[in-house]
Formats: sequence, C-alpha cells, structure tokens
Amino acid sequence: MDRYQLKNVIILILLLVNGFLLGSMAYRGTAARAARERSAEQLVELFAADGMELSPAAIPDEEPPPCRILTRDTALERSAATNLLGGSLRHSERGGVYSYSGAGGAALFRENGSFEAAGTLAASGGENFCRRFCRDFHYTVTSVQLDDAGSGTVTALREYGGLTVANCAVTFLLEQDAVVSARGTLLPETSAETAGDPELLSAQAALTAFLAMRRETGAVASSITEMSLCYELQSSTAAPMSLTPVWHIVTDTVGYYVNCVTGAVSQY
Repeated sequence: MDRYQLKNVIILILLLVNGFLLGSMAYRGTAARAARERSAEQLVELFAADGMELSPAAIPDEEPPPCRILTRDTALERSAATNLLGGSLRHSERGGVYSYSGAGGAALFRENGSFEAAGTLAASGGENFCRRFCRDFHYTVTSVQLDDAGSGTVTALREYGGLTVANCAVTFLLEQDAVVSARGTLLPETSAETAGDPELLSAQAALTAFLAMRRETGAVASSITEMSLCYELQSSTAAPMSLTPVWHIVTDTVGYYVNCVTGAVSQY
C-alpha cells in the first residue's frame, strides 16, 4: 500500500471513529433526557398522590451554579456612601465597621455586607433617587408603596451573575418625597468559587425535599406554579459573605427556597 492509500485509510478510520463518538454522545444525551422525563413523570404522580398539582413543564433542566465566596470591597462601600450622602465624606473604621458622614447624613457598612444610612439622603425626587441607586448598584426594584404625598417605601432585590439573591434587599423610607433612610445589603462584585463543593441538588431533588417538608409540617398548598434558581446570601466567621444556590419554588399560596447544598427548605 502506497503512502497516498495509507493516508486515505487513516482518514477513513478517523471519520468512522468520530462518527461513532458523536453517535455515542447523542445516544447518551437522548438516554439522559429520557431518564429525566421518566423521573419527572414519577414526581408529578407523587405530587398528585399528595394532593398537589405539578406540571412537568414547571421542572427546570438547568444545573445550579457553584457556591461563591465574596471579597469585601471598601471602595464600593465608599461609592455607595457618596451616592447616599453626597461628597466630602468623613469616615472612620472600628472593628470592621466603616462609618461615613456627609451633608446628607450618616451611614454604616459592616463586614457581612449589611449597611444603613439615615438623614436627608434626598430632599425631593425621592423615587427617582432610589431608582438611580438601584440601577448603579445592581438592584431590581420590586415594590414601590408611596402615597399621594410621596411617603412610604421603595424596595429592591440584588442580582448577582444574572440570578436574584433572595435575601439581599435594600429598602428606602420616604417622607413627603424626601428619602430619609436606606437599609439593606451591599454585595461586592469580586468573588471566587468555593473548593470541594458537594453535588448540588437538581430541580427534581429540590421538589422531593419540598414534598417531604410539606408532609412533615402540613404546609398548605395545592399546586406548584413556578420554579427557578436564585442565590441565598450566607454569613459565617470564616466567610462573612458567601452565595449558595437555592431553588425558588412558588406555590399557589407562598414561595419556598430549597438550599442546593443542604436540602433545607425555608421562607423569607
């Protein structure tokens, strides 16, 4: 066999091997998809036997993101303080708590991301002031409850990596169109994946954990209306700020959160 024929044979073998591998991958993908569909059908039947309606279409296929540890950003905190209080700030630090004061009032920022500010943060145009702050620091306004005089609250939730952080909010208090306080949690952008994460709960595993909780507590609900991924902000001595993925399960009564690491079910 000459060199040209040998080259053609090698190319043919490679094409056959690649075709086999692609076919094998497609088969495994089809088999995995079929297994998920069977599991979803069984879960729907399990919920029905327990008196709850669950549509297979409401069960997501996506995988939870990894857990993350956040690194405190004092420059970001100062920027937020400037946004709330105005320029020419005076500041001090004690025990990890940064204090700022300025023309608009005073603010405190803590190691776990919590902050509070009070004073006359905005003398007028309160709602617009709140919305600008939320836009600049990656919050999504979820509630505006103001009377005709402009008194009430504006609340927003933080987003991180495209997902809502379920327990990370900021609430502004307004009096006659003036913003007099802000309280919430400020998250830095710098983070790293945690090492050695356990296997994270799939949507189906989270639903199983929810059903077990319902049976144990007698929680009242008759259907699952929506399910999606989000983050939960956690704090410990070793990691003052960390994000853990959770499944948000919305029922016809209230919403629940299932921790993707521990399987714990909670409400906020």
